[in-house]
Amino acid sequence: MEDQILERLITLRREFHQCAEVGWLEYETTIKIIHYLKSCGLKVLYGKSIHSERMGLPDEQTMKEHKKNVNCLEVDFDTEEIFMGYTGAVGILDTKRPGPTVALRFDIDSNAIEEDESQEHIPYKEKFSSKNRGMMHACGHDGHIAMGLEIAKKISEEKNELCGKIMLIFQPAEEGVRGAKSLVGAEILKDVDYILSGHIGFMAKKNQVICGIDGFLATSKLDIHYYGKASHSGAYPEKGKNALLAAANCAINLHTLCQFSQGMSRINVGLLHAGTGRNVVPADGKLEVETRGETQEINDQLLKRVDDVIRGSATLYDVDYEVIRMGSAPAYTCKDRKFVSLVENLLNKYDFEVMNHGHFGASEDVTYMFHEVEKNNGKGIYMLFGTNLKAPHHHSSFDFDEDTLKNGYIVYKTLIEHFNRR
Repeated sequence: MEDQILERLITLRREFHQCAEVGWLEYETTIKIIHYLKSCGLKVLYGKSIHSERMGLPDEQTMKEHKKNVNCLEVDFDTEEIFMGYTGAVGILDTKRPGPTVALRFDIDSNAIEEDESQEHIPYKEKFSSKNRGMMHACGHDGHIAMGLEIAKKISEEKNELCGKIMLIFQPAEEGVRGAKSLVGAEILKDVDYILSGHIGFMAKKNQVICGIDGFLATSKLDIHYYGKASHSGAYPEKGKNALLAAANCAINLHTLCQFSQGMSRINVGLLHAGTGRNVVPADGKLEVETRGETQEINDQLLKRVDDVIRGSATLYDVDYEVIRMGSAPAYTCKDRKFVSLVENLLNKYDFEVMNHGHFGASEDVTYMFHEVEKNNGKGIYMLFGTNLKAPHHHSSFDFDEDTLKNGYIVYKTLIEHFNRR
């Protein structure tokens, strides 16, 4: 039976690896998930009903172009809102019997990466690499989807032995921390008692499961636009307003801001694009920037300084500016170590190594969900499922050992059985 489960998990993982889609463009991914959840007899919420504020949307042309890449799928439900970027889905099993509401969250988007096409890369060698150019599951989210769908099958088969309500949340746009806030704003978590989530890889080694991960950094993703005035750089330079210089000044000064005695902070200007040609005073400049803070307070203070630098650079070069929030996530530290110990004890009967603490040291927008559930006196836990990585996360050769999928599945199954078994 376990071999059959692993075989199904691998088949699902490979299917979704092939249709890798970046945030808000997970059209085929979402349609396939909904189809699978419906085939398991679950109630499914999707489209506008599960969304509120969406950050970092692609432009309209990009969305239209990607729609052309989606295979014709025969479905018996309306897909119009999905193709408007309202991606993701929530599968619900409501047993109508008294018991807790448990939510499991799985992220579903890929990275904007061109996948390795060498024989050393197993997805390419075994012919399940991404069919979408410039989009690749280079973080393990395809494996998370597989775990979630196999759990859907399990709870549908055992619904008569379960109580309470189980929600399977397939969240779009985790990369760039864009999707979770939209789902939380739609109040899909308002009655949840427990929120469970996890990730393949990172610091977890082969056959380890690390419970109670904390140390999630607050982060903000910003696009900064400067608007100047073009002019001939030789004949009439004084008639121009140089947006490139404003952007460059901003970039240099932003990198002086991470000075906080209260804890760690980070800032990075990942992209600066400006100008149209060597003999034209640049009229436009754009920076893509991120901030991070060990606490929410540090990140908020850093953002205030960032705003001062942006405004100051605009004033210095007499240009206009605009700041667009492209993504964000709050800091999070696991508060209930007794709950973590409970989970650890439940998992100790298996043949993988269970550890009860890990420091993430990066950002993940599931923290919006943790804060929302804990605000209503619920509990949350984040776990890492260990594996041997073929290359680091977000690398074109990223891949993981597929038997890791079974460990993740066992973890989620065990926790559901504990909370929702009659």
